[in-house]
Formats: sequence, C-alpha cells, structure tokens
Amino acid sequence: MGLLDRILNKSKEAKIVTLGVSGAGKTTLIRYMETGEAVMEAPQMTLGIDIREKGIEVGNWQLQAIDVGGQDLYKNTLWALGVTQSDGVIYIFDGTVRPENNERFQESQFSFEYMLSIVNPKTPLLILVNKQDLEDENPISTAEAMEIYELAKLAGRSFNIIEGSAKFGDGIEIGLEWMINKIGER
Repeated sequence: MGLLDRILNKSKEAKIVTLGVSGAGKTTLIRYMETGEAVMEAPQMTLGIDIREKGIEVGNWQLQAIDVGGQDLYKNTLWALGVTQSDGVIYIFDGTVRPENNERFQESQFSFEYMLSIVNPKTPLLILVNKQDLEDENPISTAEAMEIYELAKLAGRSFNIIEGSAKFGDGIEIGLEWMINKIGER
C-alpha cells in the first residue's frame, strides 16, 4: 500500500457517550458494539464513568465509548463531563417503561430532559428505544416514544430515533452509520 493509500484510508476517530437511566441497556450496547456478539449475561451496573479502551470499528471509524452510570448521583456531574468529551451521544430509552410505570417513566422523562439541557443541539443524538427483543413486555415503538417523550420538540436538532436491541444488536448498525455520517459532517 502506497503513502497516498495509507493517508486516504486512515481511520477516523470519534468519542461517543451513552446515557440513559440505570438499567436501560447502556453497558450492554457498548459490549455488543465491542464484540459484535449477543450479550447473554447481564453486565454489572456502571458506577461512575467507564471510558472504554477497546475501540469500536464502524467502517473506517474508530469509536471510543464513554459509558456513564444512569443513577441520579452521576447525572449532574458525570453526564456533563461525558457529553463535553464526546462527538456524539447515544441516549437509550428502556422500551419496556411506559407512562403506566409512573415512577420509572417519570425518572426516564426527567433524565431525558436533563440530557437535552446539557447536549449541544449540533451534537448528533441517536435515540435507541431498547429492549425490542422483550416482546412479552410489549416494548414501545419509535412512534410511541415520539409521542410520550414529546420528541417533536427536537426539531432543529441533529437526531435520529431507532428501535432495537442492545442485547442482540438489532437496529444498532443502522443507528451507528447515521451517527458517524453526522459526526463526519461536523
């Protein structure tokens, strides 16, 4: 391979941060992205912030993932730190949480609103409506998420919403391709 080929095919780098309430699937998503294999064992809860050393390859991009715990203790400090260090944000909704799950839904809604307040509107935001593999729990669709989380207010932001499964990787590739395209445009 000649010098020009090495320059043209050089891997690009970006940092992404995963945010969402505790148990939404942030660490599971990162494990899937790192291995490309289904994550059958539930990972331990992330306490604090975990800056992953292993790069995630997507096309000619190397993504470094920043996994931030979803507990209230970390939201005010570590979420903002993770966001300022990232080129893109993946926000994960637990698709099994519905407005009828009043307390859990309110926590999810509050966390999403807080995330919007700290993320630059120009930063690519991928919203994953996770846990679509749990069909018995009737997970919400993207259309339902748009309505119950009032996502129409995101007009003018760089965002995309997908249904998927962090555990099995369903929908993840399409979402990551969208994100790296948006990061590349910046």
